Amino acid sequence: MTATRSYGEKLPGHLEAGLATIQWTDGVLPQLVPGTGDAPPPEAELFHSGELVDGKYEVRCVLGAGGMGQVFEARDVGLNRIVAIKVAWGHIGADPLRREAQVLAAFRHPGLPTVHALGSNDGHEFLVMERLNGQTLAELLGARRGAALPIAECLELLDGICEALAPLHASGLAHADLKPANIMVVPGGRIVLLDFGIARIEQLRVGGKRISGSPHYMAPEAIRGVVRVGAAHLVDLYALGVIAFVLLTGAPPFDHASPVELMLLHLHEEPPRLAARRADVPATLDALVAQLLAKESDDRPADLEVARSELRRIRQRLA
Repeated sequence: MTATRSYGEKLPGHLEAGLATIQWTDGVLPQLVPGTGDAPPPEAELFHSGELVDGKYEVRCVLGAGGMGQVFEARDVGLNRIVAIKVAWGHIGADPLRREAQVLAAFRHPGLPTVHALGSNDGHEFLVMERLNGQTLAELLGARRGAALPIAECLELLDGICEALAPLHASGLAHADLKPANIMVVPGGRIVLLDFGIARIEQLRVGGKRISGSPHYMAPEAIRGVVRVGAAHLVDLYALGVIAFVLLTGAPPFDHASPVELMLLHLHEEPPRLAARRADVPATLDALVAQLLAKESDDRPADLEVARSELRRIRQRLA
């Protein structure tokens, strides 16, 4: 492949595991839109420990930071409860945060964090939500140091992810950036989806030329920016297939140091079969993951419930 040579530039390495916003030209290959990478910008903390945000929320500590902003633990002074506050970096703007708030506020489901409020403090728009205690799936996988999980545990996690996705898909929404870093595993087995800043309303998801996502988990049609109206849920199913592959083998189906080359692998190379990487994988599970990773969206399971039903049949056979 000659993507990097053809373009004469290399994309920043931090985009390998982060949010890559890509502008497609009329040619075959994408270009990075300047200033939209996933590395935290060189800004000081947006809120400070002890600060009273909007006169209501006492900041306790920063929980994390990413390309979109920072998340803080705080105490709701009036209700005396611990919450999480998400605030966007200044250059990002408020739109992704508002979109996330609107998506989550429409639901009350254990697989989605509860939204408490949307506000503004000294020009910083923020989202107040449920404080979740647990680890992301990415953190859990990192602790395993690339070791594959037991099949039964993989199937349980995948079923939990499907359970969390179900209300979104049933309402005509797609997460659009499903990956282990956006999946929280809460003690007790609760699976919660995070980061809905680029969630898509299927009916409005017309093929555009500007896309967002994480290169290891992006479906071919999302990379091309040509997701059909009503088919955004199939982008999530492709990501589910990648996650299943990672859980079952300890590595993604495609990997490359260059995000552009990585996306080209998703576009043009057939993914390896699970059975070639792990001998004890049931043939039915091997076939399902291969179907989820189909290049053409029409070759994937028709919807989440079809995939989930097959996962549950496989679990029952293994029980």
